Amino acid sequence: SSSPVSVSISISSKLSISTNIKMPDSNVLIYLLRRDLRVSDNPILHSLATSKNHGFTHVLPLYVFSAQQLEVKGFIPDSNTMSPYREARSKVGGFWRTGPHRVSFLAECIWDLKEGLEKVGSGLCVRVGMVGDVVDDMLKKIDAKGEMKVGGVWMVEEEGVEEKQEENQVKKACRDADVEFKIWTDEKYLIDE
Repeated sequence: SSSPVSVSISISSKLSISTNIKMPDSNVLIYLLRRDLRVSDNPILHSLATSKNHGFTHVLPLYVFSAQQLEVKGFIPDSNTMSPYREARSKVGGFWRTGPHRVSFLAECIWDLKEGLEKVGSGLCVRVGMVGDVVDDMLKKIDAKGEMKVGGVWMVEEEGVEEKQEENQVKKACRDADVEFKIWTDEKYLIDE
């Protein structure tokens, strides 16, 4: 398991969490977004907006450019530095997992999500690496600062072998940090129907 690439992309300065002030009574929810990249029909955002007793004081929306899906070498500032991740190619055929059209579409979706979150007074934290490693790193760093408490990590369930591996890695990071982990069913994709 590699460490997450130490690259932070600042998409917005309007995060609903400020790390500059001491917030001992905070209870932060990290909402890990993957393919649920719209504000308008998002099951977790809808639940948080309509439920008054969820217990969280702040929400940190997080998107991770996954190193197993997208070649992340371009995110490393020093072009001579080796990527800590293997190339994002399929295991069987060796094809690039994400081509230029998909990258462009993904970038547009992330930008639209950022703008949608800003319209409701939030922002978007974007990181690069393996999803489980990034969440584990964030939980450890937030805990070490002691300025706020992460009470939970939520994400929408996805079907697929690699997606389930990501969910298990995030679940393990949460268990190790004694943080609630919750998987939500995506209402747009009902596998039994």
